[in-house]
Amino acid sequence: MVNMENTDLKWIKKHYGEKFSHLCRDLFPTFLEIEGLLLKVISEHFLPSRELYDDLVNNNLTNMFKNYIYGLVDIDPATPIEVKLSPEELMDKAGYILYPECQTEEDIQKFRHYYKRGEATPIYRGGQPKHWEGEELCTFNGGRLKSCRVWFAVKKNVDEIRREDYKNPRREDDYGVSVLSIQFTKTHPATLSIKNRYNHTVSNPDATFSNDLDNIIVGLTQSFIKNYNIDLIESSNTKLSIPGYVQASDGIYYKYNLELDNVYCCPNNVIIYNGEAKHFDKEKFLVFDNFILDIKNKEILKYNHKFNKNSDSFIESIGKIEEIKRVPTKEGLTLQITPAVGETVEIKLNKHNEIIEYTNPNVTEIGNGFLRLSEKIEKINLPNVTKIGHNFLHFNNSLTQINLPNVQQIGSNFLNNNNVITEINLPNVQQISDSFLSNNNSLKKLNLPKVKNIGNFFISNNNVLTEINLPVIQNIGDYFLRNNQSLKTIILPMIEKIGNSFLESNYGLVEIKLPMIQKIGDDFLANNTELNEINMPYLLQVGDNFLSNCFNLKQIDLPNILQIGNNFLQNNLTLEQINLPYVLEIGNNFLLKNQILHQINLPNVEKIGNACLFENLSLTNINFPEVQQIGDNFIPNNNSISQINLPKVKNIGNYFLYVNESLKSLDLPEIEKIGDYFLYVNESLKILNLPKIQKVGQEFLGSNFSLIEVNLSQKLKTLEQKLLADSTANQQNSSNKEK
Repeated sequence: MVNMENTDLKWIKKHYGEKFSHLCRDLFPTFLEIEGLLLKVISEHFLPSRELYDDLVNNNLTNMFKNYIYGLVDIDPATPIEVKLSPEELMDKAGYILYPECQTEEDIQKFRHYYKRGEATPIYRGGQPKHWEGEELCTFNGGRLKSCRVWFAVKKNVDEIRREDYKNPRREDDYGVSVLSIQFTKTHPATLSIKNRYNHTVSNPDATFSNDLDNIIVGLTQSFIKNYNIDLIESSNTKLSIPGYVQASDGIYYKYNLELDNVYCCPNNVIIYNGEAKHFDKEKFLVFDNFILDIKNKEILKYNHKFNKNSDSFIESIGKIEEIKRVPTKEGLTLQITPAVGETVEIKLNKHNEIIEYTNPNVTEIGNGFLRLSEKIEKINLPNVTKIGHNFLHFNNSLTQINLPNVQQIGSNFLNNNNVITEINLPNVQQISDSFLSNNNSLKKLNLPKVKNIGNFFISNNNVLTEINLPVIQNIGDYFLRNNQSLKTIILPMIEKIGNSFLESNYGLVEIKLPMIQKIGDDFLANNTELNEINMPYLLQVGDNFLSNCFNLKQIDLPNILQIGNNFLQNNLTLEQINLPYVLEIGNNFLLKNQILHQINLPNVEKIGNACLFENLSLTNINFPEVQQIGDNFIPNNNSISQINLPKVKNIGNYFLYVNESLKSLDLPEIEKIGDYFLYVNESLKILNLPKIQKVGQEFLGSNFSLIEVNLSQKLKTLEQKLLADSTANQQNSSNKEK
């Protein structure tokens, strides 16, 4: 066993920690026989860090690390693979089209349509995401060709791979790798970045396939080097990929805090852009999160590339600085900043120089993008802020305490990805925009006593919220508390308008009170199985899937509703009667598969969609005095209806009363057009009056044997005579058989 007094091990222990030195002693005893060899290899490829050991062990990478180091000191390197195929031919074998190297910005922009713009938010239509925003490469913003050589590769079946099929994306799933941007820096040697289609929806998308082209198809790396004259950095034949680390063009692996479009902010005052590591003098600068504190000039800067182009109002929230004090703490460091006007601002950093606490008693208005990339903030205190812009702490998932006692207005994506905060107090907020605490699954109670307007995705995907107080709310956008299954009661006494997917997929709600509601969007409380009573006296309009799949709803009171969308109360199994005295229009699948409804009152309805009361078996009479148009499958397979009053109907679709054997008389004085299978399999109809009929479909009155009186328009007199003749013949045949 190698003695721990070995010079190399002593140096490694000092700079990387005792556990890492023990690991090196066990893995590389032969190298330690040559003084300075292991020290040189480690120091030239890994920036000193006492966390390297844990990062290797926790990710099960010790064996790969061993192979990597052995590859670095191998005297006889492995013979490179001889590759005869071009990159285009290899990518073709892998199922891709590799397009020619981009020479102009126009060449790059040709691929922009494969990527979605804006914030990373799914836009739903009818319950399914139709397009996704927020997955567009920064490459498309221009200027990339100054520093990189860029290729795009697109899967041959890219049009068959839909974003909506990947609701829980992974970096190398089929959608993510269906479009690749392969980028080599123009440095010597070059570094490689393989960017996928998700951009920042997934972790480190700029290192797809671990930035190893051979992970796409073997030989692709050498083929690019050979065919495109690329001087690519390749430390060894064995690649090493450590989560949270990036290898720069100097060959060194750096642990990083955050990354944005190939810019990595690291501890120890290092920023890496396009593979090049820039080291900032610790006496003059302090790099924390994506900011640089210029100690001499007393100002906070953003790194002068991409971070400058992404809005972040953090610097503006502090203002001009008069004095900076750096106070070491157990956690790391506290910056005490005295502004030109106001009280001291405190910024607490951890040992990696990441912001963990921020207190600012001076700022009253927060602009857009405030600390949007800072993931590790645990506490924030802004006692005098009244207005907050968009993307406030957008990617934070560590905040547990927040103090905003005077905030009145909040922009979009407020704490959009925080999943740990359990309590939030906003006593004076009146307006909240989109994606407020969307994807939080820890908040259990929420009191917003003054809020009047709420945007889309309000606490969407929270499954534990049990209490919410919104006493003066008037307008709510789409996806309010979508996928919450814990809320039992909701009372919104002032609400007038609700968007789509309100509490969709809440299976436990038993009480809802919306006494002033006038308009409701799609998917309202769809898939709720416990609610049994609805009373909305002022409701005028509902969208699609209103209370769809709510099996136990027994009583519904909508006395003033005028318009109903598709799938209204679809799959309700318990409602026995319904009265909608003022409704004018009804969409498709109205009360589809309700088998026990026996009383219905629609005195003013003018238009009815397809599959109305499909599979209803209990209705005995229909009285729709104002209806003019009826779609397909109107009450099929009902054998109980014996009376129908449709005095104004002009158009009827296919399968009208398909398989009904109880109706004996039918008078449709205004009907002009009838679809296929009208009253097909009705053996009891004796009297039929259609004086204005102009067109009938196939199998009109098929399998009817009882007609004794038929009155059709002059245009269809021949059909009238045939119907009567066929009926008479059938009756005579039946009589002869009986004799």
